[in-house]
Amino acid sequence: MRITKAGKGLLVFFTDSVPLKIAFSILIVVLLIPAIYHCYGAFRADRFVRYQPELAKYTRALESDPSNAQLWWNRGRFYHYSLSNIEIAQAASDYKKALSLNPYLGQAWMDLSDCYDRMGEYEEAEAAIENAFLVRRFSPLIRWRAGNFYLRRSNLPKMYECFKQACQYDILKLGIAMDVAWKIDPNHREIIDKLIPDNFESDMGYLNFLVAKNELDLAQPVWKRCLKNPIREDFEFKPSSVFSYIDRLLFFNRIGEALQVWDDTLRKARTGLADFRLKDHPPGSSNTISGNLIWNGSFEHEILRGGFDWRYPDNPEVRFRVDAVNRMDQLKSLQVTFGNANISTGHLYQIVPIMKSGTYQLDFYLQTDSLTTDQLPYLIIAGFPDASGASARSDFFPATTSWRKMSVLFTVKRGCDAIQLSLQRNRSGKFDNQITGTLWLDGFVLSRRIDSDKDENALASANN
Repeated sequence: MRITKAGKGLLVFFTDSVPLKIAFSILIVVLLIPAIYHCYGAFRADRFVRYQPELAKYTRALESDPSNAQLWWNRGRFYHYSLSNIEIAQAASDYKKALSLNPYLGQAWMDLSDCYDRMGEYEEAEAAIENAFLVRRFSPLIRWRAGNFYLRRSNLPKMYECFKQACQYDILKLGIAMDVAWKIDPNHREIIDKLIPDNFESDMGYLNFLVAKNELDLAQPVWKRCLKNPIREDFEFKPSSVFSYIDRLLFFNRIGEALQVWDDTLRKARTGLADFRLKDHPPGSSNTISGNLIWNGSFEHEILRGGFDWRYPDNPEVRFRVDAVNRMDQLKSLQVTFGNANISTGHLYQIVPIMKSGTYQLDFYLQTDSLTTDQLPYLIIAGFPDASGASARSDFFPATTSWRKMSVLFTVKRGCDAIQLSLQRNRSGKFDNQITGTLWLDGFVLSRRIDSDKDENALASANN
């Protein structure tokens, strides 16, 4: 549509008319008055509760801003959780008002459910929980509170359902949930399926829980789930995470099972290592000894200080470090430095699986420098966990010597499935009793003699 020159002039006249501008401004102000009043009320309400969030302040704030669902909810929580004057019915009324204004307040639904629960209105309480699920489906806090409601109602299936979902999104709740389930549900074997989320982190948490209770039979399927499930990129899994499980298996003489868990752990942690002692080693063709049973005998791999690797404590009186310069076998050795103390306990040791009784030979390389006192170090071999299964020891180490090979021959009795090889030193009774100096160990080899079966059979025949 075209506008003529006369029309343009008329439009400019009315636009530039002062009375029309004033009327238009008044109209805008009139239209904005409700919004301004609402904003002012919200401002006053916020000023009431910002610095002194008290019950009376919330009441005054609601007088200024009655359409604020958050204020109704917060005042309801004052009535609900007051330390001095609890009014559950009033709290429920405020929650319902808040939810009528904003039905997406998931926690308000849970607070309302708790009020119904306290008033004995259990169907209404459960309905409020279902509404909370609708608006906050994946909230671990809402699922956790719902699980506690069903726990109080002795509804274990619903409790497990809620706790499991809560723990799936908040792993920190798993410990409490496991403890509760263990106490109230006598069917411990099914807790893994009812409660534990099927992921690696949760499975490891439950595994440690069972190990602490010595429930090793129940721990087996949990460990299998750990092996099946992938490890999240942000979750650091180290072999040490499973050492407590291996130690309990060893304590109860479940050596073969412990060795399998050890091998599984090395693979799962992607160490690049595997323990082939699970396999039978064929006899060597060039000597009378077959298969090395010592793990990391030349200290080429990182010492994990647990499982079936070498172990030693953090002790300033005896210091251990891998030495890549002074060595005898391959690229590294273990340096042990004594720090001027009258120590008497074993410090370095390894638990070695022995799958068959018979005669065994331990060979290793030793170097020492300026060891002092009348009580010098030596190696001792004992059955594990029953020390009577095997017993042997090396000679005392010389005070100073260049690299030399030492050997110990010993017998493992039937029924002994493991030995403990330890570096030992006895306490000295002399006045000058504090040991100093350094020793190096390298090239440990422990093998069963090929003729051990003949010796054992001959011994058995002689006994008969």
